[in-house]
Amino acid sequence: MSRRATASFVIESFDAVGQPDGAEGETVIASALLSKVFSGDVEGTSLLRMVSAQTPVEGSAAYVAVERITASVHGRKGSFVLLHTATYTETRWQVVADSGTGELTGITGTAVLERHDDGSHTFTLDYDLPS
Repeated sequence: MSRRATASFVIESFDAVGQPDGAEGETVIASALLSKVFSGDVEGTSLLRMVSAQTPVEGSAAYVAVERITASVHGRKGSFVLLHTATYTETRWQVVADSGTGELTGITGTAVLERHDDGSHTFTLDYDLPS
């Protein structure tokens, strides 16, 4: 049975890893480590490792990331990993197959992020879990 979980989150930390790579006028590649705290249907924390590419064109960028979420989802406790792929025009977040633990073992699904004008974020997870 498919379910939808919605939560807000705050970024607790954003730490650059190493030095960005790219000369003036080139696409800059950078790495970062982020931690988040979720509240709502998803209650818990996450650790995200990201590599981004910022082009010289204003607003044009891409990133890939792997995020381990350790939380309860609708009261079921465990963890799972999301794979992020995003460009300026398209964002895809996919639950990594076989990454669920605890009561989230077997979780599958996708997620979306909504950014709000006030700087807050909403996270929506459409997921399935075995009975």
